[in-house]
Amino acid sequence: MANKIVFRNGCLINPEKHSETITDLFVAEGKIVALESAPEGFIADEEIDCNDCLIAPGFIDLSTTLHHPIHSELSAAVKGGFTHVCVSPDSEPLLDTPSVVESLHSQAQRIAKVQVLPIGAFTQNLAGKQLAEMAALKEAGCIAVGQAYHPIFNTQLLYRALQYAATNNLLVIHCPLDPGWQDKNYVHAGKENLILGLPAMPVCAEVSEIARMIALLPETGARVHFSRLSSARAVELIAEAKACGLAVSADVSIHHLWFTETMHRSFEGYIMQPPLRSDVDRAALRQGVIDGTIDAICSAHTPHEADALLVPFLETPPGMSTLELMWPMLVMLHRELDLSWCQCLRLVTATPARILSLNRGTLDIGKSADLTVLSPIAEWAVSADTLVSRGKNTPFLGDTLSGQVLATYVHGRKVY
Repeated sequence: MANKIVFRNGCLINPEKHSETITDLFVAEGKIVALESAPEGFIADEEIDCNDCLIAPGFIDLSTTLHHPIHSELSAAVKGGFTHVCVSPDSEPLLDTPSVVESLHSQAQRIAKVQVLPIGAFTQNLAGKQLAEMAALKEAGCIAVGQAYHPIFNTQLLYRALQYAATNNLLVIHCPLDPGWQDKNYVHAGKENLILGLPAMPVCAEVSEIARMIALLPETGARVHFSRLSSARAVELIAEAKACGLAVSADVSIHHLWFTETMHRSFEGYIMQPPLRSDVDRAALRQGVIDGTIDAICSAHTPHEADALLVPFLETPPGMSTLELMWPMLVMLHRELDLSWCQCLRLVTATPARILSLNRGTLDIGKSADLTVLSPIAEWAVSADTLVSRGKNTPFLGDTLSGQVLATYVHGRKVY
């Protein structure tokens, strides 16, 4: 790799400092060593013209599901501008033992692209019966623990799990869904469902689980990040919990900021977990992003190959392939909600870094050169050929989108 790099004339987006400045950025030995002017004795091995481009910290994803082989998904991540991805505990294989976590790290290091951050299982086999060895999972490299959408019916067990996590200073990443609603696929219980006659999940299935978790926090001392909010009432509960001083944060998947229950008309579109909800819910999620109640945006990347979708609508596996589409969707968010680039990019850089206690997410001197070069105007066609992920399950397939990741660097090394 080039040891010393200068990025010329880019618009540097430093979300943590609310700074957008056209200047030069200098990298040496994997770190940012100067801004604007070269340090004494600096001779670049490579100069990169970033005119009309943004230079931002590398994206950090709070929710990515990996399936074997993982090479394609890690390649999709760096193509999407990500330098760090949190791997869901229900990936293949389940992340419930130190040996599996260590194996994942070894594979990721051999592939040498994105930095993998495993989320360990809260319970053994994600079965919700016995606690996982959280201390050992942390020692093996897990940055947090969680259950994904696997239920814990026993509230006493959940209480003990939160205590155990707090004792080990482990963040709990919780996907809120009442255990009784996790046995099959559902759509939102709303006006569209009445027309389609499909099994429906009401908003209370989400908010009741948020309320259960919040009720346990004062006595357990746990830090909880609520992942993939989908409803207006959920946003209200998170705001109330923050106002009470509880150690909570929250994210929303990028597709819940764009799509609603209307996607299921004529039994088309994608099954999501949680369901795509109403226009009112989407508006509340967007407002939560604007006012900071929702701290971050995640990809909720869940890749499925084409064959997995050739089954009846309600039997299709839930989720979308999202990693490579995050930046174009953020560009749309920037335009539609009139957000600054700092506001947009903070949601996938500085704030996820803060939630995870990572020393990342900024372009400050001395920090690791984890960064991405972005064009907000370059267009590209979304197709089975242009998507690196094995998952082609996206409603944007066949569309031409504005917003392209031009390059991604991890610790000063070009990985895309």
